[in-house]
Amino acid sequence: MQTININDFLDKSEIRHKLSPGNFNILRITEKDPCALQPIPYNRRSFYKINLLKGSYNIHFAEETYEIKKNAIFFANPLNPYNWIPNDGEHSGVYCIFDADFFHNFGSLGSYSVFQQDGLKVFELEEEQFFRLDNIFNEMEDTYDSHNEHKYDFIRSKIYELLHFASKLSPQKSNVDRHNKTSARIVKAFLDLLKEQFNKAIIPSGHILNRASDFAEALSVHPNYLNRILKVNMGSSTKQLIQERFLQEARLLLKYTDLDISEISHILGFRELTHFSGFFKKFEGISPSLYRKV
Repeated sequence: MQTININDFLDKSEIRHKLSPGNFNILRITEKDPCALQPIPYNRRSFYKINLLKGSYNIHFAEETYEIKKNAIFFANPLNPYNWIPNDGEHSGVYCIFDADFFHNFGSLGSYSVFQQDGLKVFELEEEQFFRLDNIFNEMEDTYDSHNEHKYDFIRSKIYELLHFASKLSPQKSNVDRHNKTSARIVKAFLDLLKEQFNKAIIPSGHILNRASDFAEALSVHPNYLNRILKVNMGSSTKQLIQERFLQEARLLLKYTDLDISEISHILGFRELTHFSGFFKKFEGISPSLYRKV
């Protein structure tokens, strides 16, 4: 069985390649893999995934955050965006991926709660439970690497064994933060990030964040999810909140500094002065130069 960087799976054409033949693959996570060191992108994948993790992680699904302290198994399907973020300490694991065709005429994956929209998808494990599931993955690994003509039938049976095992596990309620707490955390992080870049020197160093996708990437969440949370909690979209803050900074710089308008445009991350002028006039009704004189 191969060890692979999970980022290879983010490109759909690469996924199809890695899934063939048999529409299945099984891979190990090592300490050197980027996914064991930093967040993977928050997004949907085009495949089902069962991941056995060892170490401390935060796993984010659409409206839930699961805090994993030592060991866990989690289940993902093509409908749910997610990511997982390693915390301090050592990390390792193994996961298998497969598409819907892998189980064509072999039962119904959608009937299992872990693959349903509202079903529990993450389970913390005791050491004994972890080793039991790790043995199942080892059996799948050995079979996958073999030349047995019926190996995929055996692997399907082992996946169902994992699903049946998860169906008997008790949810760890204490380690699940529901929507309100997760939303509050993301809103605060967004507002702090939006504010921080203007609390530096007059001319900030480095790249200034000025697009919704910039903030989503910095917060390791999907842009649509960030937008939805901000609309619910702030009453405005990500784009609107960014525009309001940039407009506020533009007013302050025009009124209370002697900087040239072209310098202000550069500070606020506009590539062209005409873009800044158009932005300002759209919301204030007058040009930056006229606003400075009023």
